[in-house]
Amino acid sequence: MIRDRSFILILLLLTMSLVGCSKSQWVTSGPVDSPTDGLSMDLFLEGSAQKLVRYRFNGTGTLWFAGGVAVTNDKTSWEGRLNPEQGRAIVAAVRKGRWFTNPPSGDGSESETWTIHAWSRDNLTASFKVYGKSESVQEVYDILNKASSARFDEFLSTMPKPSLDQQMDLRNATMVGEDPGVAGETGDLE
Repeated sequence: MIRDRSFILILLLLTMSLVGCSKSQWVTSGPVDSPTDGLSMDLFLEGSAQKLVRYRFNGTGTLWFAGGVAVTNDKTSWEGRLNPEQGRAIVAAVRKGRWFTNPPSGDGSESETWTIHAWSRDNLTASFKVYGKSESVQEVYDILNKASSARFDEFLSTMPKPSLDQQMDLRNATMVGEDPGVAGETGDLE
């Protein structure tokens, strides 16, 4: 009886360790003309003031974003796409930072911690942590942040446009050098 339990426990632990070492289901190198040149990545940021951000993308150019509580619940907040220009810029930053040969470690500050897992088309893998600032990591984050800000475009396009009167008041106020919030007021104290 004890041997059976031990065997089951060992089998369970072995299964968990094998599953933990395998690629995630979303990782794929994508087509030959992949916007990321076959690169897939999971970039997780823990910043000051409990800032939590996760970006994932794969070789097809699919981009997933999660922030705040969604990160802790392993949920996706938004899904979009990387265009070829963004993909090329990410690949260039990863190459410049030598992520697959000598990954960055950061400046050692405690302002932010990055946990990064990356997979290349050539079956290279990189898993590392960056403590503080790193130029190539920041470049990749900025590209992903800009790409994911597209999630606001649809919402903003549905917002009502200002009337012509409001646009003219704003234009006149900025031409005269007034604060646009008080257009038309003289500001005299008399």
